[in-house]
Amino acid sequence: MRLWHVISGLLLLVFFAAGNVFAEETLKVGVKLSEPWVMFDAKLPPEQRQPRGFSIDLWNAIAAEMGAKTQWVYFDTVPELIQATQESKVNAGISAITVTNAREQQVDFSNSMYELGLQIMVPADTRPNPWLVAIQEIGKLFTWQVLLAVTLLVVVFAHVRWLVDRRFSGGEPTFPEDYRSGINEALWWALTMFTTWDTPPRRGLARLVDLGWFLMGFLYLGILSSVITAALTAQNIDSSIQSPKDLLDKRVAVVATDAPKDYLLKMGVNIVPVKDLAEGMQKVISKDVDALVHDGPRLVYLANQHNKSAPEKQQVSVLPVSFNPQSYGIAFPPDSPLVEPVNRALLKLRETQGVSDSIHESLRNKWLPN
Repeated sequence: MRLWHVISGLLLLVFFAAGNVFAEETLKVGVKLSEPWVMFDAKLPPEQRQPRGFSIDLWNAIAAEMGAKTQWVYFDTVPELIQATQESKVNAGISAITVTNAREQQVDFSNSMYELGLQIMVPADTRPNPWLVAIQEIGKLFTWQVLLAVTLLVVVFAHVRWLVDRRFSGGEPTFPEDYRSGINEALWWALTMFTTWDTPPRRGLARLVDLGWFLMGFLYLGILSSVITAALTAQNIDSSIQSPKDLLDKRVAVVATDAPKDYLLKMGVNIVPVKDLAEGMQKVISKDVDALVHDGPRLVYLANQHNKSAPEKQQVSVLPVSFNPQSYGIAFPPDSPLVEPVNRALLKLRETQGVSDSIHESLRNKWLPN
């Protein structure tokens, strides 16, 4: 019994010692700009930067649990951050680092610090107003040459109908016999007959003139209707992406150095590599690409930020469809003694505080509200 007490005491001593092994130690933590996970003014020198964001607040809470201090080390890309962590140039790396099989072979990862999936950004769904499209297409068709030709046709057919009505109608004339009054009535006939079969019953040549003029109007309106329908269809094609399957025949922007690129290549998507999300969003806005694919929460955050300041015609939207589930993790050098205490801290930060949200949930609500 005495021996058991001694062993228990030693185990407790080791446990508490391990829990405080990093107390007062300054840990070098690598970060990369990735809104809203990590944000800072890149124009300032590193010693003057004050990073903020979900990952920054989460790490500060973890460091507080371990009693450790933090020195931030800045990197430009995730591969650079992973390599520095692998080479133990930093004690840990945190930003928006997707846990992948390839990266697991380079570094050790903590338990998941955030669960997410890929989402799709497209130009804002500004469905065309059919009346505006009709007006635009009519404006394109009715050039001054076309207007002149139609006006001449109306005048010619009005005269032909007035003459035929007087001489070949086979009954009482429809239009007044004097030229001025008769042509005024014939012009009104020509305008109304262009769109509808609305004429007094006539026989012979008068009826043939009515039919010919009506068919000409019917043909022209049919052409106009087809042009407007084609214009509406073309504009609606821009918003035809509704799910990942719709990406297969589209041009899709993706950050060249990030994990989503590999997934889309396996899908067979025609990707357009970009250096960062800012370039990808600009290609979506200018419609150089059909969509941008990246981690969902970040796309939603960037879309909200952009739409608050952008004019309506330049707005973007993120489809409410998530695919390829994945996790963000904190990276460590291989066999790092930090992994276990950080995992314990992560679990503790996810535990609810009575009726209050957990610290992790509070950070989610702060930086990634719905």
